[in-house]
Amino acid sequence: MIAKKIKLATASVILLASASTLVGLPSIAVASAPGNLFVTVTSHQNYVNTLSSLRKAVQNNGLMVMGKVNQKAILSMTGLNIEGGESFLVGNPRIGKKLFSMTPAVGAAIPARIYVWAKGGVTHISYYRPSVLFGAISEKLGMAGKMMDKKFRMIVKQSAQ
Repeated sequence: MIAKKIKLATASVILLASASTLVGLPSIAVASAPGNLFVTVTSHQNYVNTLSSLRKAVQNNGLMVMGKVNQKAILSMTGLNIEGGESFLVGNPRIGKKLFSMTPAVGAAIPARIYVWAKGGVTHISYYRPSVLFGAISEKLGMAGKMMDKKFRMIVKQSAQ
């Protein structure tokens, strides 16, 4: 049942994202997808300062940046130049150990991803709620994901100030 709801919510997010792109609507509209699966917060800082604040906030909340993908640089190789786009893979190995001991399938959802992007001179921070992604794997993981939701809210709040 939960998996069906996740698939429906995910399909709605994809449809909203595709529709907003086709008609030129701002991407921020995706933030209102059913079930609040996808979260976007507008930063009060510029892109570079938001990246720096995010790294600090991740560490201050007991997590670490386990990897990153500079999508701006990668896309520039194709000729597409975006203002900013960098994904951070965020987690904690001790928490990961507990989650993996519940089910190795959790590797599809962790480390979790936080995306910082810019458009029109405005910087945004986006992520999929961990509780929803974890809950799609198992109910127990969904409960653990709620703790991660709180951490992500704090990280994003601190990063966007």
